[in-house]
Amino acid sequence: MSYVNSPVREAKLPDRVHPSFRPDIQGLRAIAVILVILAHAQVPGFEGGYIGVDVFFVISGFVITNLLRRQPSDNVRHNLAYFYARRIRRIVPAATLTLVATIFAAYFLLGVNFVPQLLGDVRWSSLFSANFRLIRTGSNYFIPGVAPSLVTHFWSLAVEEQFYLFFPLVVFTLALLTPLRARATTLGLFLVAAIGASAWYSWHLTPINPTAAYYSPFTRFWEIALGGLMALLPSAWARRTPLLNAALATLAFVGLGLAVWKLNAQSVYPGVLAWWPCGTAAILLWTGQGSAVGGPASWLSWRPLRYIGDISYSLYLWHFVWLNLPLQMVHPPTSMWAREIEIAGTFLCAVISYHLLENPIRRSKRLDRDFIAVLLVLVVCVGCSWDSTLIVGHLAHIHFRF
Repeated sequence: MSYVNSPVREAKLPDRVHPSFRPDIQGLRAIAVILVILAHAQVPGFEGGYIGVDVFFVISGFVITNLLRRQPSDNVRHNLAYFYARRIRRIVPAATLTLVATIFAAYFLLGVNFVPQLLGDVRWSSLFSANFRLIRTGSNYFIPGVAPSLVTHFWSLAVEEQFYLFFPLVVFTLALLTPLRARATTLGLFLVAAIGASAWYSWHLTPINPTAAYYSPFTRFWEIALGGLMALLPSAWARRTPLLNAALATLAFVGLGLAVWKLNAQSVYPGVLAWWPCGTAAILLWTGQGSAVGGPASWLSWRPLRYIGDISYSLYLWHFVWLNLPLQMVHPPTSMWAREIEIAGTFLCAVISYHLLENPIRRSKRLDRDFIAVLLVLVVCVGCSWDSTLIVGHLAHIHFRF
């Protein structure tokens, strides 16, 4: 139980080994993935739940920036190898399992409704370039009457990984070239410039080319950078005002709910409107560092919600095929419980993937020491995705170009 220079008690953190663990962030991840699932399940009142992806972007920027700044600054090459190896172990195996399962499920369950374009979509997704594929094909979540690709949701993973290709280089290079006292300021100036340029481009492009604006990394980078900027602000500042933080977080929580309620498929998005969910997410991340008991940080730290946050990556991976593949079948299910069964299937696959694949690989002590082995994991995973498209293409007698 900790206190600040105030009689107000701070929200208690659970017993966890790592001192940097933020249970409220796991809860916020849970809220984000639940919103996305409800939106894609077409639950009334949650059409704007797609903003959960924006919340994920801000969280990712916050968490990864903190992670990068904890690395020693004297060995850039080792830091980069360590960072990329962690990302591969965390992201690639579970994504590969989902892609392979999706392509075979689509082939065996869709029959004559199988769309050959899915083969190419899976290949692009395996290289974390699904967003460029969607821009190229003019695909869109929100076109009425047009069935989306079963791997459309991989666009957001692609945007994150594209950001992380160069962001660590910036962080480590600035740390190497900048005096210790000026590092946070220098990185902060870079992030402010990145936010300004990317947010302007998002505002400019959205009304002109909404599909490109929605999927482009250049219109989305500012959301991840905003989270990174929040990570640079001294946490001691937040701990000085726990009551104020709880009040601000409550307002942010209400604002997030209003965004879900007000935004829909017709909204001009991302553009300026993306500041709505991203700003509220940034406030929740900042205030969660020192919030009074009973505030949103306490709600978000609820253990069942934290568990959903733990498996949120797997939930995000699996939900789209479960919710959309049945709708594309020759005879879609008509049971009144179909949606509930599909969501239950999503959770089952997520739990299995998390415990039997994600955790064993990312916690492997062998892989933690062997970067070459991690690289081989990446090659094998990409190969499995491409081989699955070749097998299905052969079974379906489809000849296609990448």
